[in-house]
Amino acid sequence: MSILMCSFFIKAYTQSYTEYEVKAAYIFNFAKFVKWPDNSFSSKTSPFILGIYGANPFGSVLNKTINKRTVNGRKWLIKYINKPEEIKNCHLLFITQIDKSELFKILDQTKNKPILTIGDNIEDFCLYGGILNFSQQYSKHRFEINKDFAIQSNLTISSKLLILAKIISSDEIKF
Repeated sequence: MSILMCSFFIKAYTQSYTEYEVKAAYIFNFAKFVKWPDNSFSSKTSPFILGIYGANPFGSVLNKTINKRTVNGRKWLIKYINKPEEIKNCHLLFITQIDKSELFKILDQTKNKPILTIGDNIEDFCLYGGILNFSQQYSKHRFEINKDFAIQSNLTISSKLLILAKIISSDEIKF
């Protein structure tokens, strides 16, 4: 694991940050450790499009965290989304405070597409088709990942990120 990433995570736990300040920083760092297929972007300078689906729990924190910063030379564009049909151009999709029927519609829209779906502590998110889910604030792992769904979506998650997560397997739902 890179020293920079490790120091960020240690710093996040030792200083007093709000839950969504920490989550905004994680989202920024997720983009560093996930590889999207080249055809996910219209050009080499196209921005990362981060969609926020549901209520915006970040306030201005997310803009402050990622504004004027780049990952792999790409700037960020934040879109606030209200309908599942609007998510098709996102690279990352943060999903929060929605009911299960709406969640299933969203996950159906993102299935097998290069969109890193990120749940905000949504129960069974990574079993239903989501790729990454924030865990409860004080759990051992801050997030969980379903690597199988990432692979189906043509996303490559670095082992440096996987080692920090609780790994959820799609096979768990067969029991």
